[in-house]
Amino acid sequence: MKVKDIIVTALMFVGRDDISKKLANDEDDVELTAEESEVVETLLYCFNSVEDELARCYIPLETVENLSSENGVYSFADFSLRPVKIISVKSDGKPVKYSITALSLITDCAEITVEYAYAPLKKGLSDDSEFSSVLASDKLVAAGTASEFCLIDGEAQLAQTWESVYRGEIETLQRTRLSGLHLPPRRWV
Repeated sequence: MKVKDIIVTALMFVGRDDISKKLANDEDDVELTAEESEVVETLLYCFNSVEDELARCYIPLETVENLSSENGVYSFADFSLRPVKIISVKSDGKPVKYSITALSLITDCAEITVEYAYAPLKKGLSDDSEFSSVLASDKLVAAGTASEFCLIDGEAQLAQTWESVYRGEIETLQRTRLSGLHLPPRRWV
């Protein structure tokens, strides 16, 4: 999903069809007024907030990375993405003990493979969202973006409407993710 497409949908949700039509064109050089540019920048801010919330709370984004360090101290600044949660640390395919400080991961190994959940980087209009349509629908992200925008814009009633759509989409997503989970029945011996 392109961020631009999500912003166009959110613009339609908040009743700014005038701007959405301008952005929906595939032209790179779109002429926006100062007010329109401010609306788009605010929506980008809201989009980044929603994407971060989804990644931290509902749809964890995970990656695996190989790192090396002479002293076994791995600064989080050296990771390619922003770690939120360390899932596992291995060296030569075997789990290793580690500790975490505010700024780094510490272990006795010079080379490790780290699996971690990460927070998405800030995006612009031309970027791709971290969430494919398989993970989260554009309606989900656009509804959250519209809700945040309406709160900033002082439209509490409309914000509440889009917030309920956003929460409903999250519940649907969680239900579908859990429907594939099979729990065997309990058997008493």
